[in-house]
Amino acid sequence: MIQAYQNFLRHSFSLTTVTKRGTYWLVTLINLAILAVFYIGFDLLFALLTAVQWLYFFDLVVAFFMIVWLILATLFVLVTLIPNITMSFRRYRDTGLPTSCFMIEPVLLLSFFWFCSENLNNGYASIWSIFATGLFLLADILVKLLPSAVEKNAK
Repeated sequence: MIQAYQNFLRHSFSLTTVTKRGTYWLVTLINLAILAVFYIGFDLLFALLTAVQWLYFFDLVVAFFMIVWLILATLFVLVTLIPNITMSFRRYRDTGLPTSCFMIEPVLLLSFFWFCSENLNNGYASIWSIFATGLFLLADILVKLLPSAVEKNAK
């Protein structure tokens, strides 16, 4: 597990290495677990901040820790952004699909932004933004679940 994550970080800018299906999902699971820890920590700090809002000194201390926690979470996302993109590209390429299929990723990101903007503006999301985001997310997951072309040729 640690070896897979080390390889993930080591091959951050390499588009020529191979990313197998198991390695991709293991690294994705580790990244999601780390993001869940950041989310739970931020949620607990926010609950603590509302509990001590009348105690001015503790209020400042908790607010300081929230800012530090948010900076750490932002740094984690920024550090893993490029490695995640290259790993996704390698996974698309390793399935044997044409590299033009990788266009699902930016379209998914744009549809997610559309979904979020609809939700933030009106308080609800349009059915089309939900449908588009879900469709591209499903396509992305299904492509990444495909076996590698090397695995298919070996059988």
